[in-house]
Amino acid sequence: MLTAQFSPDKLKKSEMTKLEPPTKHAHALPQQRLLLELLNMSGEIAVMGAKDDSLLWNTVHECHRHHWITLHILSDTATTIRLANSGRDLLKS
Repeated sequence: MLTAQFSPDKLKKSEMTKLEPPTKHAHALPQQRLLLELLNMSGEIAVMGAKDDSLLWNTVHECHRHHWITLHILSDTATTIRLANSGRDLLKS
């Protein structure tokens, strides 16, 4: 079995892949964009249930970490989600 030998020292700078600097989370996954679009249309959404029991909550946490949404706790089992300005800006781009 032949394996290709890779040596980063042999790559020219023009051949190296350059990573773009972070652009304030300029893209969202499809489920994140869907949540942001729903919030954009409705203004706010109340989410029921434990904070880590569903794909929806995973998406909510991801969007909150990116500062695209804000969370307002109503009770132990209810949270209101609103679109933040950065989330609105993301949808415009």
